[in-house]
Amino acid sequence: MIYRLFLCLLLLPWLISCSSLQRLAKAGAAKPSPFLAHAGELKKTQAKHDPFLRVWRNSSRKVWEEAEKKKNLYIAPVSLEHLRPMTKPLSRVEVREKTRQKEAREMGEYAREQFAKAFRASANPHYQIVDAPAKDALNLELAIIEFNPNAISAGLTRRAINILAVPGAESLVGRPLKGNIAIEGRVWDPHQKESLYEFADAEHNRSALILSIHDYNPYSAARKIIREWASQFEQITRTPAGGRVKDSPAFTIWLW
Repeated sequence: MIYRLFLCLLLLPWLISCSSLQRLAKAGAAKPSPFLAHAGELKKTQAKHDPFLRVWRNSSRKVWEEAEKKKNLYIAPVSLEHLRPMTKPLSRVEVREKTRQKEAREMGEYAREQFAKAFRASANPHYQIVDAPAKDALNLELAIIEFNPNAISAGLTRRAINILAVPGAESLVGRPLKGNIAIEGRVWDPHQKESLYEFADAEHNRSALILSIHDYNPYSAARKIIREWASQFEQITRTPAGGRVKDSPAFTIWLW
């Protein structure tokens, strides 16, 4: 046990500092859905520059100058219109589709709450959150397009891989055993009828070098991911174009 803990501590700096390994261990980008008007124009990002895997930004300076006059943001109910069927075999075995749909609706409500909370908790938010669409407000529209609840049996299998091999080994071979969630979003100016910024991201259960309670709960990892997305988006809104907001790490040493 002491040897394995020493090995974890030895590997951790290398795993965290290797950006190429970080993205390799992260979830791959989901296929774009019709939710985004510029889905075909999304550009791949770098983890050290942007937390989202794909982004599009309106190139018109005039559109942005007009949009910047608005300091309020309305967060619309999260869309599930483009939610795809489960693809992970163990998720399909352990979770009924009716249950997943119910949890997806709750996840959408949770996402709306957390995105609003990120702005309200920020020390210097770029936007103030309003409860209804307004002439002086931009709209944030979100959609959950993929959602595979974490299978408990998959979490146990991934844990066994780490025990039998080395800590973190499952990060490279355990992708099919991880629950995942994918989101799309856009900032819309209803006055100009222009999309300003669009993004897409996907995340799965984070690889734990020791142990993670999220591997033994169907939905807690997805909720943590949503909280991180909310925080990252809030940071992006107050970061100048071309500024850096880092992606979340692919690995964790924490239990939760």
